[in-house]
Amino acid sequence: MIRNILLGGYFWIMMVLTLIVYPPYLILRVLSERATGKYLHFWIRGWAKHILWVAGIKLEVHGSENIPATRKLALVSNHQSYLDIPVLIAVTPYLLGFVAKKELGRIPIINLWMVAMGCVMIDRKQPSRSLDKIRKRMEKAHRGYPVVLFPEGTRSRGACMGRFKTGSLQMLFNSNLQILPVSISGSYRLLEENNRLEKGTIRITFHPAITAHHDDKPNTKELVEDLRQTIRSGLG
Repeated sequence: MIRNILLGGYFWIMMVLTLIVYPPYLILRVLSERATGKYLHFWIRGWAKHILWVAGIKLEVHGSENIPATRKLALVSNHQSYLDIPVLIAVTPYLLGFVAKKELGRIPIINLWMVAMGCVMIDRKQPSRSLDKIRKRMEKAHRGYPVVLFPEGTRSRGACMGRFKTGSLQMLFNSNLQILPVSISGSYRLLEENNRLEKGTIRITFHPAITAHHDDKPNTKELVEDLRQTIRSGLG
């Protein structure tokens, strides 16, 4: 209990300290889009790695050779806990923008960085508007800003995956983005299982990337099931 309180306090101290690097980001945003991306990736990835290290969380990464060289990329992952976000930031060599629920956009300081990263906050009670936001974020991914989708829509908080929602995936399958399936295994044990942060290891598996083209006229149901089974295969 005391450890979790101390870690929680440390987390917020670190978040406040990150505001020191926020003004240079605002300046770079005016001067150079490319330099801004490198600057954000350096600091945000460093923050994620540091927080996980302090928490005593080790990462076991498999299949990193499957990460495409192109940044016109969408990562599709299962979602076991809130730890999945810093985990993906720490192990991916690109600045990522997440599709997240709108409640995260209300957290002070965190919301500043989410906007800077190109995250999209959606309201699950407004599906059509949410899909429009996701579509626009995929267009940004076509310009070299990778996006992360959690098709379960919420945290599973366990080893079993939830049902994949097809709306955003249908748009993805009709795009020319590279699709990188990712399996995250064990993160629920370190946060969600006992409602407290624990030390341990999280296993991340990058599967071979796939591409769906506009002219493929894909069977969405079959593609969703194939993608789900691929991700499930990496959960052990």
